[in-house]
Amino acid sequence: MRTSELKQLIITLLSSARKPDDPRQVIGLTYRQISERIGALLPPSQEAKARELLARRISEQLEVLESEFEIASKGEGRKNFRMAPPGLIVERQVPLRAKYVGDRAYMNEVIDLIDAVCDVETRIMESSKSADESREILESRGISVQTENMLFEFLPEPQLPTQVDLSMAEQLCEEDNSTRMDAYVPRRMNFFDKRWVSLAEALPSEMSQLRRIKEKSIRFGQSTYSYFWATPDAFYRLQRKQALLAMYRIDLDANAARLLDIDSRIPINIKSHLPFDYCVLLARYADEIALKSQTKGGNDERQSRYLQVKSKYKSLIAELLESKLGINKPMN
Repeated sequence: MRTSELKQLIITLLSSARKPDDPRQVIGLTYRQISERIGALLPPSQEAKARELLARRISEQLEVLESEFEIASKGEGRKNFRMAPPGLIVERQVPLRAKYVGDRAYMNEVIDLIDAVCDVETRIMESSKSADESREILESRGISVQTENMLFEFLPEPQLPTQVDLSMAEQLCEEDNSTRMDAYVPRRMNFFDKRWVSLAEALPSEMSQLRRIKEKSIRFGQSTYSYFWATPDAFYRLQRKQALLAMYRIDLDANAARLLDIDSRIPINIKSHLPFDYCVLLARYADEIALKSQTKGGNDERQSRYLQVKSKYKSLIAELLESKLGINKPMN
């Protein structure tokens, strides 16, 4: 199955997932539900390896479709995916040229409302109206009209957990502390340099209140990190998103911005260091590339995966990462 066919299959599947009593309202499907329904289209004799490969490709394309604002997800871990709200991404202000994204149920309505001509395959619309005129017509009906820059105005800001956050978090007593716990230490160095230090090695004057413990997932058998916020009396469990946003707030407060070369190839594992919304940002404006390299001993080759920010978007990405997360921010 070609990538374009897989993407269209996911769109078709999510477009058909609607409330029976209100077909204009979409409902969410989990990754497992999506994989099972697409996997059911394969011949029964299909090898297990092929099914595993398809499952990985589905996961990758869900991320791509979210970066393209075609679908949206909700939740951590066991996410629900659904068609994103309908919208236009403006490519030209006057006269309007824009790409339709999101729930396909509203596309014909949009075409009629702004008197547009639409290429059905690319979903590029052109109208004699301006972007502002189209926005006035469509946004009252819940259909957004946004430029590329406007799409990221609502990226989450770095912040420390609030008292309200902690009051709702699971609390661990100090006695529950483990010798396996690491502390986050802000450092103005290369983006990927070590910043998590074991409590046994970290200097009290350097370490922040952010902690983590490496644990094995019972469900998947893989290692994951659990994050905590330390106070004099207890530890409070944080969601991963909370922990990552706190991490960048700590960097900013310590004047210890991470340093990242936007012009070079960026290792794919940057995704594990960024809040999800920023991973979506990179997926939209960067190409993923694979390079072969020799393993230790030189007998085998393996592929290393990287992201390469597209040239036309380098200044946009650099500006957003600095203004939001403080990456490459000059010292005060």
